Amino acid sequence: MNITIRGRLTLWFTFAFSAALLCVVGVLALQLYNQLNNEIHRALRTEESWITMMGEHEFPDSLTTQEIKYDSLAAHLNHEMDERYGLKRQFAVLAIKRNPKKVFFSGGVKNVDQLLPANLLQRPAGNYNLIIAGHHYRVRVFRRYWGAVAVGVVNETMFEVAEEAGKILIWLVPLAMLLAIAGGWLMAKLALRPVVAAAQTAESISLSNLTERLSTYSGNDEFGALVATLNRMIARLEEGVKRLQQFTQDAAHELRTPLTILRGDLELAYQDENTSEETRTLLQKTLDRVIVLGQIVENLMLLARSDAGSYPINKTCFRLDTIVQEIFEDIKILAEDHALAVSLQNCGALEFYGDELLIRRLLLNLCDNALKYSSKGNLELSLRQSDSTVEVIIGDTGIGIPAEDLPHLFDRFYRVDESRTSTTGGSGLGLAISKWIVEAHGGNIKITSAVGVGTTVQVIFPYHQSDLLNGILPN
Repeated sequence: MNITIRGRLTLWFTFAFSAALLCVVGVLALQLYNQLNNEIHRALRTEESWITMMGEHEFPDSLTTQEIKYDSLAAHLNHEMDERYGLKRQFAVLAIKRNPKKVFFSGGVKNVDQLLPANLLQRPAGNYNLIIAGHHYRVRVFRRYWGAVAVGVVNETMFEVAEEAGKILIWLVPLAMLLAIAGGWLMAKLALRPVVAAAQTAESISLSNLTERLSTYSGNDEFGALVATLNRMIARLEEGVKRLQQFTQDAAHELRTPLTILRGDLELAYQDENTSEETRTLLQKTLDRVIVLGQIVENLMLLARSDAGSYPINKTCFRLDTIVQEIFEDIKILAEDHALAVSLQNCGALEFYGDELLIRRLLLNLCDNALKYSSKGNLELSLRQSDSTVEVIIGDTGIGIPAEDLPHLFDRFYRVDESRTSTTGGSGLGLAISKWIVEAHGGNIKITSAVGVGTTVQVIFPYHQSDLLNGILPN
């Protein structure tokens, strides 16, 4: 499962908060338990000391002398214990050794000697937790030379606190978890805000927009170092791309003149009457290659200037339907040597705002491609208009394009089939130029194709009436 960095930070924060909360609650609970436990132990020790003192100082003879009457001992002990425990939730049970049996005295809780476990006073000395008459008691058992004693102190507070704490925690813990998740999400969002901003800026940076940089980060931390490093990297890329664009322009410019001269010399040699037919054939092939090479140089010059943003785009208002009609007539003439039916559909009058020469070149490139790879069948042009778009569709029933090649058609120098390029004369730059022209007019170009079925090219331009009103309307 893929979890975003924000989600992972939120989970880690929630986990850390939960662990800290459990530690704090655990420490507080342990401290409270120890405090309450110590208070109970002190109370039991106090009662143990009182009973010991009473037995050793007030009734030493009564507790050890067999001749003392039971009634006299009972009267004195009961009186003392009533005064001690009558208004408290405490009790004491004394088992005094009297031959031939033990004598029991109790006080504080009615019939407590009957409510205690039968063998309690025979158990080892220590503290025991018991439930007596529905209440929790901490009972201490200890022994003296005159007998065994059990003193008890009510222990409800600890359980009451635990119960109330449970009621509070049952809604406090989920609330704390929700607050931790919300807080973690907010903290992660704030922490990653510079990352999101940098990613959005980086998304807008392309080969034609390398002048833009990531927003300067003021923090003196790892992210600030990353932003600075990325900006330096983009600057190096910009410098490298500029050098490459400049080299392409310079190379195309330098090649254009000698190619023009070479083309002229070949044309003169071809026209020479003394040239043999064999030499003339060779000159024709060489001249064709020079013409193709010249077109490649011109295309490279155009793409280099477009990448640098220095190609002038002169937008005016013109009749797009007229351009489509003229290209249709040209293609129909070129298709006379093919078993191909060329048709034009939906070509109503349409005013368009753009660069007329570039639009003409775009449509010529696309129609020329369709003609090259369609030896028979149909080739159809269509011009459609809606409220917000203008759509030009060029469809053919040619050989088609494999699906794996469709994503790369607009890559420069990409050729679907090297074997057929030599016969068609393609250089792999026509569709790259076509895409640039469409994007320069804010449009979009799509190609759908199937091998053996044909290819459809769809060019969509945005259409705004305000552009026509602000432009120069043709006569």
